Amino acid sequence: MAVGNALKEIGDSQGAIQFYLRAIKLNPRFADVYNNLATSYMQLGATHEAIETYKMALVLGASSIYTFILNLGNLYKAQGLFEDATTCFTNAIRVKPTFAIAWSNLAGLLKDEGQLDKAIDHYKEAIRLAPDFADAHSNLGNVLKESGNLASSYFDANQVELAIATYRTAIQLEPNFPDAYNNLGNALRDIRQLEQAISCYRTALRLKPDHPHAYNNLGNALKDKGMIKEAIHCYMTAARLMPRFAAAHCNLGRYVLCVVLKFMSIVCDR
Repeated sequence: MAVGNALKEIGDSQGAIQFYLRAIKLNPRFADVYNNLATSYMQLGATHEAIETYKMALVLGASSIYTFILNLGNLYKAQGLFEDATTCFTNAIRVKPTFAIAWSNLAGLLKDEGQLDKAIDHYKEAIRLAPDFADAHSNLGNVLKESGNLASSYFDANQVELAIATYRTAIQLEPNFPDAYNNLGNALRDIRQLEQAISCYRTALRLKPDHPHAYNNLGNALKDKGMIKEAIHCYMTAARLMPRFAAAHCNLGRYVLCVVLKFMSIVCDR
């Protein structure tokens, strides 16, 4: 197995698979080797083989069985099999109740299903178990912000403030976390703190210069300040970085049209 691990580390997934299969042939009940074999299959995009490999590991009773269950759940989620993924994440928690990643992953599925209150509770549990889990803090912020937006008819600004505090915690834990800065910028823009939002977007772009969503969001904030020319430049960059980014193209078209109409009105007035 050591040779297979070495090949996997240098990116030779195909070579690693051959050595893992040899190891299994010599000892078909060598459960722990199945994890590395499944990972190598995933790296090659062989999702079906990876799923079957994880299933075999579960049958044989691998030493870190909760990790196998989690990885199987991630594969099911990637395949759009959300019911199966939910079952896996729930079982991983049942096997190891302190498994913060499983709590966080299950929270993500609950959020996607619109069960925001349950998602919030699961993210909070993940953070309680792993206080330095930056992703969980950032994702909790997203759900709190979404919850605040849904409750806007009741003006539940407190949820947005909680989201902002959660994003700030994520940034404290991981100062080079571009998505957290981008998310914080969105929340600040929601409460019209445009200068702070712009600063957050610019920080996200400094950390990740090819972040199309940060460019699009920066464009929105600049547009709110009346800086249309600068906003258009941001939308153009976002669309270039992600050619199928519909929101960026929509924003770009809308404000280019505004500029053209304004120019035409000036010409006509003359």
